[in-house]
Amino acid sequence: MTAKRKRILLILSHIISWLVFLSLPTIFNPHKNGFSLHSFTEDLVDTSRWINSFLLISVFYVNYYIAIPRLYLQHKYLAYFLSFLGCFGVFFLLNYLILPKEGRFIHASVGFFGPSFNFFMLIIVYVFSFAMCAYEQWQTTKEQMLNTEISFLKAQINPHFLFNTLNSIYALTLVKSEKAPDAVVKLSGMMRYAVSEASQSQVSLSKEVSYITNYIELQKLRITDKIVITFDVIGDPENKQIAPFLLIPFVENAFKYGVNSEENSDIWIRIEINEDDLQMQIENNKVFVRKDKNYGTSLGIKNTKERLHLMYPGKHLLKIRDGKYDFSVSLYIKLK
Repeated sequence: MTAKRKRILLILSHIISWLVFLSLPTIFNPHKNGFSLHSFTEDLVDTSRWINSFLLISVFYVNYYIAIPRLYLQHKYLAYFLSFLGCFGVFFLLNYLILPKEGRFIHASVGFFGPSFNFFMLIIVYVFSFAMCAYEQWQTTKEQMLNTEISFLKAQINPHFLFNTLNSIYALTLVKSEKAPDAVVKLSGMMRYAVSEASQSQVSLSKEVSYITNYIELQKLRITDKIVITFDVIGDPENKQIAPFLLIPFVENAFKYGVNSEENSDIWIRIEINEDDLQMQIENNKVFVRKDKNYGTSLGIKNTKERLHLMYPGKHLLKIRDGKYDFSVSLYIKLK
């Protein structure tokens, strides 16, 4: 969904919510004897109703966009309390002035269209503005924690992979292998992608696939013939976008738990790219691996699950089967 479409839907949702909320006093007016189109119309065009509606809307957005962020969240509680009192003072003064003179002292406390009912609506407006701000703060905090965790994972995983790859390239240079220059180019491309382009919220799918391809090719440098790797990419990744580092944790997991130089095992990876979606399937045998607390892919997979829920809500399907002797992942992502 584009940013423009999200903005339009947000505006429409606000308009509909206000229409429903501000219509409640008219719909549930206890002074009406049954439904009457005439009385319903009279309620809608009532001057006090329009004045209070404008006041309620103003209070909500002033509280939501100004008072809470600039006063309450900045710990300026006295200033916020004074703004709160000022708002209620204006509310009662306006409602007092718009009531007929002969009914001020009677209706000002109990009148349905007077301060009593509108006061209740004003309280609801304050509660909802606080609730929405609290929810946005929670979402922001969650995203910040997630970004921090992503950065931490990069700092933990990339150096480990880098050291292993450099050792493999060093071994190739000792025997003057023709594979050494190509391995350096692949590693350079991966590091460039990790440092620069992967900092974006969306990246080219072709570059993400290229990163995975280079990762697998470099992993082949350190494994023996006992490990059979099958990697297929079907479809065209050009002109498509995806969140960075969303697929690689599952690939890393396959190599971490599916590679042992003393055991036979298979790693099967397939990425199928269609016009609007992507499917990735990974299967690998489980082999004995040395526990390394500094290199855990389980945290990376957990992090990826959270990122999928955050960035592709309702647009992905992830199935993980953790068997006794094998491990498989099936991931579907709707890219548009």
